[in-house]
Amino acid sequence: MPITLPALTRRQWIQSSLAAALAPGWAMGAEKSPAAESWVLFSDTHIPADAKAEARGVIMGDNLTRCANQVLKLGSKPYGVLVNGDCAFLKGETADYSTFVSLINPLRDAGIPVHCTLGNHDDRKNFMSAMTSVQDPRPVDGKHVSVFSSATMNWVLLDTLDQVNKTPGLLGDKQLGWLDRTLASLPAKPTVVMAHHNPQQPIVGEGQKHTGMQDSDALFKVLAKHKRVKAFVYGHTHNWHHSRDEATGLHLINLPPVAYVFGQDRPNGWVIARATPEKLVLELRALNPAHDQHGEKVEILWAS
Repeated sequence: MPITLPALTRRQWIQSSLAAALAPGWAMGAEKSPAAESWVLFSDTHIPADAKAEARGVIMGDNLTRCANQVLKLGSKPYGVLVNGDCAFLKGETADYSTFVSLINPLRDAGIPVHCTLGNHDDRKNFMSAMTSVQDPRPVDGKHVSVFSSATMNWVLLDTLDQVNKTPGLLGDKQLGWLDRTLASLPAKPTVVMAHHNPQQPIVGEGQKHTGMQDSDALFKVLAKHKRVKAFVYGHTHNWHHSRDEATGLHLINLPPVAYVFGQDRPNGWVIARATPEKLVLELRALNPAHDQHGEKVEILWAS
């Protein structure tokens, strides 16, 4: 399964009266009802071993710290933080993951579990060895997949890592078969599927190259069979964007990067996803609050 870092215990995170005093207000109170649950979505953190290293004009460690601090200031505790791949900087080195874990530990200290998938800049072996929590057996050999449900919805997390530090991604036949079987057996709730790589049409022109998910068509054939699937969430392109798949009507949500952008007009930051029995509303929280798209919302009606 994708690496899941469970929330730390109360004893672990309240180490002193000072820690208790600084804890978020919601950490000590009751959670909101399942009718108003929230999830936090991060993507493309690109954390190097040196938390103060800079790339493309951005200190990636500082950006992740800022995003985590903003989450800790939310009015209610989210059900979880989902980090959608490229946790590490470029080659998925062991030291990258040590720094990554240290930077997200404040979320775990506050009682929030963190779920991670793998991107093309991650290394599966290093990623696993860097984590100390016990992981469940892998449902798909050589891949890290995960399913979890709340009172309102299902999440399915996939693994598109093919080759480390190579741009294209791949699900593979085994994972697609597992996905088909899993979607058929999930609780009867709206479902969102997440993977790092963006969907990409088949290559038809000479000289064109795959930069996204190479077996996108096969994925969407599976998703089309399961009407409870309402959206596909991805990262990889470092761009906040929403569209609809013409053939299936699925919402396609491209998450912004926590780290650097590929165009200066694009926002970086994170997304809060609020789920009710009627809909899912995703809101961009840009690191630059003056950005035109800061606060932009995408609404997904479960009944549509």
